[in-house]
Amino acid sequence: MEKKIYIIGLGKAGSAFAAELKDKGFEALFLTDKNPGRAEEISETINASGYSEKIDSGFIKKSDIILICVQDRYIKEVVDSVLKCGCDLSEKIFIHTSGSESSEVFRSDEIKSDNGVSMHPVQTFDKISSVNRHLLEKIYFGIEGGEKGKATAKYIIRKLGSDFIEIPREKKYLYHSACVISSNFLITLLNISSEIMGSMGIDKKKTFEIFRPIIENTLKNISEDGLINSLTGPFERNDIETISKHLNSINKELPSLIPFYTLLGMETVKVAFKKESISMKNVISILDLMNDYIINESGSKSKTIN
Repeated sequence: MEKKIYIIGLGKAGSAFAAELKDKGFEALFLTDKNPGRAEEISETINASGYSEKIDSGFIKKSDIILICVQDRYIKEVVDSVLKCGCDLSEKIFIHTSGSESSEVFRSDEIKSDNGVSMHPVQTFDKISSVNRHLLEKIYFGIEGGEKGKATAKYIIRKLGSDFIEIPREKKYLYHSACVISSNFLITLLNISSEIMGSMGIDKKKTFEIFRPIIENTLKNISEDGLINSLTGPFERNDIETISKHLNSINKELPSLIPFYTLLGMETVKVAFKKESISMKNVISILDLMNDYIINESGSKSKTIN
């Protein structure tokens, strides 16, 4: 018999879980969200077993798994509310979907340490899912926690058609920083591109349209040839003259972007060296050039890399 799941929080991630778990055969789903209209709508759409505005002790008693899909700052509050219900939680599996918080948030006398787990989808959720958008299929989840909790998380992940990596509990914030860099910072990169394009009188709104082909082909190259081997451009070919002209132009037109270009340039030099496209002598020359543009807080130029 399929496990019964109580989902608390029907925001962008929670609504996706509700829709996809239902489609994957989890018939008994209980839903709670502080927005009663949303809870009712999603419940009716997926034909849930029940819904509520507040945490429901009846749903807790009927469920095998408590899946908490709220923002990080509210997880402890939800856990405390569940504990106050006075239900027997000894056999309940507790899962939260936070990328940064660990399973330590479940530490209590009522919840067995072996039953708590964090199960974070390496995915971006941009809106509420009223239907199955398949956002949880063919992705990775970062998991950590007790053995029984992890076993349950792995079962759910496999049912969703996805895979997982195990994260050391003490490295959870480091793991989440990599997720932020891969998703959030990608938007920041394109926003910086749009600022540069805008400074030339080009419509900023066209930035993605302009750069979409090169982005998509870069991702295709990474998929086929690997991360390091897909690097191209002036850093990869040791075109120090072009890099110098980039720096001169940015320093003149958009000086606030110099730290961005130099710091990412330094990391790109490392990639080029790993690819064996440039020699150590080339690396030093490029780093020396970029160090000339790094200004310390006193306003003087500072050599920061040996």
